[in-house]
Amino acid sequence: MKTVDQILDLYKERSKYYSPLQGKQRVIQSIYNGTMEVPLPDLEDAAMPFAPNLLAQGIDQMSGRITSTNPNISFASAKPGVRSYDRRAQNAERALSGWWQQDRLPMKMRQRGRHLIAYGMSPTVVRWDWKNMRPTWQTRHPLEAMPSTDLLPGQISPQDCLFVYRRSAGWMRASGYANQLLQLTQDYDTPQDSSILLIEYLDASHTTLIAAGYHTSDPYLPISMMQADGSVLKGVILEQYPNPIGMTPVSMPMRVTLDGAQGQFDNMIGMYYQQAKLMALEVIAVEKGIFPDTYLVSRPGEVGRFLDGPHDGRSGMVNVVAGGDIREVQSQPGYLTNPTIDRLERNQRITAGIPAEFGGESGSNIRTGRRGDAVLSAVIDYPVAEAQETFAYALEVEDRIAMELCKAYDGDNKRTIYVGTGNASRPVTYTANDTFENTEHVVSYPATGSDLNQLIIGIGQRVGLGIMSKETAASLDPYIDNPEVEKDNIVAEGLQQALVAGLQQQAASGAIPPLVLSKVMKLVRDDKMELAEAFNKVTEDAMAEQEAQQAQAEMGQPSVDAMTADATVAAMAGPQAAVQGPNPSQQNLGQLLNTLRRGARV
Repeated sequence: MKTVDQILDLYKERSKYYSPLQGKQRVIQSIYNGTMEVPLPDLEDAAMPFAPNLLAQGIDQMSGRITSTNPNISFASAKPGVRSYDRRAQNAERALSGWWQQDRLPMKMRQRGRHLIAYGMSPTVVRWDWKNMRPTWQTRHPLEAMPSTDLLPGQISPQDCLFVYRRSAGWMRASGYANQLLQLTQDYDTPQDSSILLIEYLDASHTTLIAAGYHTSDPYLPISMMQADGSVLKGVILEQYPNPIGMTPVSMPMRVTLDGAQGQFDNMIGMYYQQAKLMALEVIAVEKGIFPDTYLVSRPGEVGRFLDGPHDGRSGMVNVVAGGDIREVQSQPGYLTNPTIDRLERNQRITAGIPAEFGGESGSNIRTGRRGDAVLSAVIDYPVAEAQETFAYALEVEDRIAMELCKAYDGDNKRTIYVGTGNASRPVTYTANDTFENTEHVVSYPATGSDLNQLIIGIGQRVGLGIMSKETAASLDPYIDNPEVEKDNIVAEGLQQALVAGLQQQAASGAIPPLVLSKVMKLVRDDKMELAEAFNKVTEDAMAEQEAQQAQAEMGQPSVDAMTADATVAAMAGPQAAVQGPNPSQQNLGQLLNTLRRGARV
């Protein structure tokens, strides 16, 4: 395990390495949040940018399309066709789906989609939830993450990772780290709101959480850790425990770029800044046009002077002068200001791939919906497909970590979770060591590059053309949680419709006594039983009455149920084939055989 000093040295090295990337990420963060400052004269300190926030619009729209569909989980059966092995593979799929559902992973994927598009990476830690006894996915902010420097775009698993963030002294005391806080600060009265630096180190062997801070120089600490003022970085271990799975429990999906992490909108930062600057200057010019600058012009032979003033026109106060005249000077924006602002907006859209459709608008040269879909598809389909494939690969790695954690911490225990929502919710019972004996599986999106609307329309068209089965369509449809259960429900509904149609025909023909129909109707109408259950119950009751009919007849007058029992059983058994007599050919054959049996008379 790494010592505290080794972790602090690693933190200082990676802080320098990731400083340029995090600086750019902070600019993206300020633009998205609308807190970027535009330092210009005559503007208030708290003035917001006046340019349209295309970056926030693009991030929300792109991430929404990427995560609008949920990926599918597929485990291969060890022996296809053998029901026990097929069921084990299906049980593993449903157990993983249950983990995703209980952990609200689809909602976390919305946040991860924004991180991937905006910052170029989406770090996640998979941990074991001791309260619910299942794995949990923790989404981490990219500004906190410092993975190993050998991680390249397209890779998912770093060798190790640092997460650097801050918590208050009150949080440390509430979490049971009061002694470590005192050891770090050497102060019993550390304010509750004091910010404490936390450094979390994770690798394949262990996890370590330390609290760090700068203190007076200690001659026994390395000189490399000293600040310019002589203070040094010291740390205290808060938690340290081994990693039982031999894998780094960190997933770090990154956008595919030439060399390093880069967000989709990094190249539009300069254009956005210039547009915001020009629009701010234009607003200043318009404001001065409404409240123009005033000048005091002396009359010939006199020296002009203000008796009261000068006052700004926006104040509403009157300037009183002597020996001169006040003149207003109008200032207008340059004639190229508006075209330049519009050109900068267009350049941002083209550079970052933000079509006008993201804002509910349409290009002036688009006349049909089909053409609009084609333009939008050309811009976003390939980035969406690439991001979905990246997340699919990352989820495979994360699922494997989750299964290994489950086997390590809860291997032979039997657990039951519920998968699905509403009436489709079904219990799934699994034992980690048995169900996840083989962790190899595939996570894939139904159709990479398509959002939810395009996916549903495409599936329906393929089923209508006859080139896709309904079972395959159900497995691709994001609204269907369990295609197998859905298939069983469809078959059951079809049989129920056939049962209803058969009952209607027999009732119309009089094959079923009215009393039997009334019993079935009452059970179904009062919501006591389903149609099939009511039908079975009435049949069983009729058979019981049929068996007791003879005894009831000997004792006295039979009951109404006994009198209708034979008809009820016959009706429930369905129409029987009538026994027919011999046809003419059979009669002739019988006569011939009868003649041959007679002896010849002499």
